[in-house]
Amino acid sequence: MSDERLDRLLAELPRETAGPHFTARTLARLDLPPRRERPARAGLAPWVAVPAAASLALAALLVGGRERADRAEAQRLLTQIRAEHGRLATELANLREEREAPVVYLGGDEKIDLVVDLGRVRELPAGADPSPNPAVRRASGPGTID
Repeated sequence: MSDERLDRLLAELPRETAGPHFTARTLARLDLPPRRERPARAGLAPWVAVPAAASLALAALLVGGRERADRAEAQRLLTQIRAEHGRLATELANLREEREAPVVYLGGDEKIDLVVDLGRVRELPAGADPSPNPAVRRASGPGTID
C-alpha cells in the first residue's frame, strides 16, 4: 500500500475528541503520589498486547474504509455511464428524427477530415450491388467483368 493512500485513508478516519473533564482528571492524577509497581504477569505483556490490538483495529478500519471507497467509486462510475447512455440515446433519437440528413464525421488527421453528407447518399434495396459502374461489378468470381 502506498504512503499516499495510507495517509488518505487515515485522514478519512473520524476525529476523536477528549471528554469535557479530561484535562482536569489528568492533572489530578499527576498530583497523586506514584503507585507501587505491580509484579510481572504471565502471558503477553501490555506493551505487546496494546500495539497488537491497535494494529488489528486499524487493519479492520482500513479494509472497511477501502470497501466503502471502492463502492463509492463504483457508484460514481455507474452514474457517469448512465448519464452518457442517456446522452447517446437522446442524440441517436435526434438523428433519427431530423428531416435533413446529417453529416457524419469519419475521422481524419492534420491534413484531411473525412466527412459524409448522408443527404447525398442514396439508399439501396437489400441485396443490391452498390457499385454504380456495371463494369466494376463482379459476375461469378474474382477478376471477372460483365
